[in-house]
Amino acid sequence: ASAAGTICWMTRPVLVLAYAAAVVVWWHACGLFFSGATPPASESGQHIQLLPVRFAAASQTQAAGSSIARGPAAKASAAVSAPQAAASGSHTFPGAGAASVGIAAAAAVPEWAAGLHKEIALDNPACPPTRRPFHTLLTGQGTTYNGWQSRIMYYHWRKQRAADGECTEMTGFTRLCASEGGLPDPAAPFIPSVFVPSLPASVLAKYGHFGVLNRPHSVVEFFRRPEMVARVKERYVLVAETDHVLMQPMPNLAQADPPLAAAHSFGYMHPGSRHDPVVRYCWPEGDSSSLQPVGPSPLLIETSLLREVAEPWLNCSFILRGRPEPAVLIQDWVLEMWAYTIAAASLGIRHKVSSLQIEPNAYAGTHDDFHTHHYIFHYTYGIEYALSGRPQGYNTIGEWSMDKRHYGGSYPPRELDPPPAGANPSTAWLHRAWVEAIQAAGDTWPASNAMGTVGWRREGATAAEISASPLATSVLGTHWTWAGIKTLSFLPAGALKTPWGSGKWGVAHKPRGMPECDPPRECLYIDFSGAAHHAAFELSRGEFKSVRVGDGEVVIGKKL
Repeated sequence: ASAAGTICWMTRPVLVLAYAAAVVVWWHACGLFFSGATPPASESGQHIQLLPVRFAAASQTQAAGSSIARGPAAKASAAVSAPQAAASGSHTFPGAGAASVGIAAAAAVPEWAAGLHKEIALDNPACPPTRRPFHTLLTGQGTTYNGWQSRIMYYHWRKQRAADGECTEMTGFTRLCASEGGLPDPAAPFIPSVFVPSLPASVLAKYGHFGVLNRPHSVVEFFRRPEMVARVKERYVLVAETDHVLMQPMPNLAQADPPLAAAHSFGYMHPGSRHDPVVRYCWPEGDSSSLQPVGPSPLLIETSLLREVAEPWLNCSFILRGRPEPAVLIQDWVLEMWAYTIAAASLGIRHKVSSLQIEPNAYAGTHDDFHTHHYIFHYTYGIEYALSGRPQGYNTIGEWSMDKRHYGGSYPPRELDPPPAGANPSTAWLHRAWVEAIQAAGDTWPASNAMGTVGWRREGATAAEISASPLATSVLGTHWTWAGIKTLSFLPAGALKTPWGSGKWGVAHKPRGMPECDPPRECLYIDFSGAAHHAAFELSRGEFKSVRVGDGEVVIGKKL
């Protein structure tokens, strides 16, 4: 072991240099490199363009005794007046009003969960004079992936706010959503939302299709629109993410005098002198000694300071994503977080750094009371277990799997099998949190043919499994087209050969949304190119119908 470790450390510099050279060559080849300390003019001009803003707000809430939007009403006016809307291009859109949100089992839903939240007074004389209300700003994009996460997040925000009482510091809530053209998304009727146009695909393509650039972009756009800023009446803002679940009421942890924001400490954000060149791309006179190990979320900060840091944060994000060198020194998926901490340091914005959230996987040694020691459950990592209750392993999908990435094209289904006996308490807690929010949504939670927590791990059929299945036995060794493209080959041991690389196949047990696969009939799974599919075969016609898990895309295959 000692010799192996010595060899590893001796070869590490060579590997790092080789990787750095490869990244630079690749970046140049893709045309992504540029020099200078500011974004290209085309990008900086693009992201500050004032485009029409769309609101998911309705005046109907005033009649309900609330000045916070509860979602659109069929003929209600938008949050801006009609003349303003005509001038700015804003518009309302069809949808259910607050009285018809469509909760399936209304009697089982707590009162605080009906409709959308009601405003809590900021200046209640019955509350302590030390109370400092803050507004939650949930940043996200108008995608299915962010939409379902936002609904779960908003449900638990409301739950914890209700638990905190009328003197809670968690007062206002706005989802700030970057969407194509600034148009409302399907989640808009269920969350108080404002929309700004997302960065065009042509711009994102120049930065490695890094969609997270829409976070600082949307914050910049938010502060450029007075009608949006007017929603935030609080002095402080909590910047949150869609995959956050509040586990207990959150107080205002920022410091007033001298002003200190409150932020979470990230283990991968600790700066050192090796990061100085990266810092100076955005802040020529700065260095790593001024940086703190924080990102832009979760972040409790004075609204005025967030406004001040927004544009430097965005500009630095463009710079770090637009050069090859930062990705050599820093994981490229957190470059936008580094852009925030560099921009904040350059402006003298300091943070109280603490552990605000937990990010546990199957190996986390959590205890039953873990949720009392943190405010936020950040489900950024997949939780993977064998059905025996032991962790499945690293970088693999479990027999029981709870991973947000399974649901990029569709909502999680309404039924999610509970974790196996022996799973850690944090896994059981998150499962309950998802299920509670989904059940409270009732029939407004979209139907989905995506798998639940069981079925994602597919190893390919064994010889015994193939011989036990009449369908698998018939298909073994045959060759087919896929949407007219040759050739899809079903090989022994569940191996699949496709024009797009290798894959796996086997017997699919009762796949969701395909009644033609109900026993005693059989279907197969056909997985390749990172996508899972279920296929129903008509062997007499030499044809199969494949339905992609998640978005339901249908493909027809024919036997050769």
